[in-house]
Formats: sequence, structure tokens, C-alpha cells
Amino acid sequence: MRAQLFLVKKYIFTSRSTVISVFALLSILAIGIGVAILIIVTGIMNGFQDELKKRLLVLQPHLYITNVFEPTFKNADSVSEYISKQLGIKTYPAFIGKVVVRSGDKIDGVVLRAQSLKALKDELKEHMLYGDFGDGVLVGENFLSQMDAELNSGIDILVFQKTPFGPNLVPKRVKVVGVFSTGLYVYDAQTVIMDIELARKLFGLGDREAPVIFGYISNPYKANEMCKRVYDLGFGCSSWITLNRTLFTALNMERLAMFLSFALILLIAAINVVVSITMLTLEKRWEIGLLKSLGFTSRQITWTFTTVGVLLGIAGLILGSVFGWTISYFVDKYKLVKLPPDVYMLNYVPVKPELTDWIIITILTVFISWIAAYIPSSISAKMKPIDALRQVV
Repeated sequence: MRAQLFLVKKYIFTSRSTVISVFALLSILAIGIGVAILIIVTGIMNGFQDELKKRLLVLQPHLYITNVFEPTFKNADSVSEYISKQLGIKTYPAFIGKVVVRSGDKIDGVVLRAQSLKALKDELKEHMLYGDFGDGVLVGENFLSQMDAELNSGIDILVFQKTPFGPNLVPKRVKVVGVFSTGLYVYDAQTVIMDIELARKLFGLGDREAPVIFGYISNPYKANEMCKRVYDLGFGCSSWITLNRTLFTALNMERLAMFLSFALILLIAAINVVVSITMLTLEKRWEIGLLKSLGFTSRQITWTFTTVGVLLGIAGLILGSVFGWTISYFVDKYKLVKLPPDVYMLNYVPVKPELTDWIIITILTVFISWIAAYIPSSISAKMKPIDALRQVV
């Protein structure tokens, strides 16, 4: 083993061939580029998922508890207290649905969310830009710009009501008392928040009536498990994970597709390793013949040259890892890559590489380097000593 390690060191650091040195450097550079790209790409996909989850949870109840027998809870306050005591979670009677709003000459459809504003204070206080929690509605900053509305101005919420001419949309005037910004364009442009008591008045609900009960748990990522316990109590339940399942499934599929696509760069880089080891074995064929005549086995010679190739791959891995993690850090910290928020929901590209992904990339890089080096090494190791020496003589 000591002799093999000596040969590996000799072939890496004392090769006199400029051609081999150039191919070795190209191998390291190509693998390094492939590794860096994979780290950045997986970091982007991880960043998108993490940022979306974090921002979705700003205005996202963890549980949507419904009455399976009627469209509303007639005594929502009592039901909310009962569920809270049975499961040890926070619950609030609420209203959520799509409504039409009008501000001046502009009309748009938005999501109206109503619950106790006292419960929302802790959740929204870090995201409030202007105003406060008062007797009116809270809107996102993008809502103001697209509807030409202002703080303390009035907007109309069009509500279906029975009239002498049948059901009709009747405008209900409300005041904009606060403006928030979650960083998620969809929320900031399409969400209107009000207190549950105001919603009951606007939609003609009873004093203790509510269509849904919002639930909040300590670990939002266990919402599906908590939903099962809600079912056991005889209520319907949907979690925020279920409601956004399509989005996160699409992101996971895209992440896998991009990883496999950019992993091809490593396979292309492996060609340089094949060329480097092939050139090395051709130059050292007389040494191979001499080593075999001195008692080296084909397996030992294969191991020697394969190790050289793997070390080239590891050098590329280290180079790519340094560049990949460094670039990811600065791009994410300083938000260097901007995005149109109305298209991508986020206004910049978040890059957050994870250690588990890097471990997978490391294993993949070493494996590809080993395969690329093993093939020419095993072929050269089969050379007969007399043939190798005769080619030199």
C-alpha cells in the first residue's frame, strides 16, 4: 500500500508532461464548475420553498375547521373553546372567502379574511407599515397601488343581499385603517383583513356565528396530524399543507428535474477525467510493464491510477464547493438577483444550500470520478509486461 501511495503522489505532483497537467487542470475545473452549479441550483430551489413556507405562514391559519353538517357554526365561540380545550391549541371563529371590492373606478376580486384582530396583532405587528388595528380593514401595500386607495380612505365591499328585485350586490363602505407587507405579492395584493364582528355585520351573520374556525399549533408542519385529531371530534378539517400541496409538489418536481439536468454537467466533466487518466497511463505504460514485472498485480495498478482520478474529482469538488457556497451566501444575503414579484411571488432569488444536498453532490461527484478513472485504469492494467516494455524499447 505504501508503494501505491508513493506512485499516486508521484503521478500527481511530479508529472513532467505539460499535456497531462493541462488535462488534469481542466478536469478539476470542469468538475468544480459542475459542483458549484449544482450547489447553487439546489440552493435556489430550497430557498424558494423555505421563503414561500415562511411567508405563507404569516397570514395562513394552520387549520381550517368546518362544520360537516351545516355551512356555519351557529355558536362558533363555544365550539372554538371546546376544540381548544380538547386539543390544546389556539382557535378563533373566522370568515374567509372571495369578495368583490371597489375603490373609485377600480374593481377587483380579493380574499376577505376575518377573525379577532387581537389575535392577529402578534402575527402582523412586524409586518405593519402604516396605521393600526382599528374599526376598519387592513390591506396589503400592493392592494393600495393597484386600487389607487389610500390609508384612511374608504373602499366598498360588494355583498350579496336580498332586495325587492332578488339577490343583488350591495356596496358596504369600510375604512382602510392599516397597511401591511408580508413580502409575498399574492397576499399583499389580494388580501383584505377585518375583525370578525365587522364581518358578521356585513354578511348578516349571527352574533356568535362563523363559517369556519381557524386553528394554530406550535409546530405548523404537523398540521396534518392535528387534522386527524379534529376529525375524531366530529368536525371537518383542512391544513395549510393540504391547501398548498399542489404548489409544493410542483416545486419538488422542478427541483428534482433541475438537479438531474445539471448533474449531467458532472458526467460531461468526467470525460476530462477519462482523458487525463488515459493520457497518464499511455505515458507511463513502460512503468506499468516494469511494475508488473516487479510483482505488482493488475488490481494494484488499477487502484493506483483510479486513485489519481478520484483525487482529481475531490480537488474539483473542493473548488466547486468553495465557489458554490460563497456565491450562494452573497447572492442570498445581498439579494443580488431581483425578480418581478407579480410573476414569481418573491421579489428576489433566495439561495439556501443545505448540508444534505451537499452530501449527495459529494457522493455523486466521487462516484462519477471513480467510474471515469476506473475504466481506463483497468484497461491499462491488463497490459502484459513484455508488451509494455517492448513498446518503449
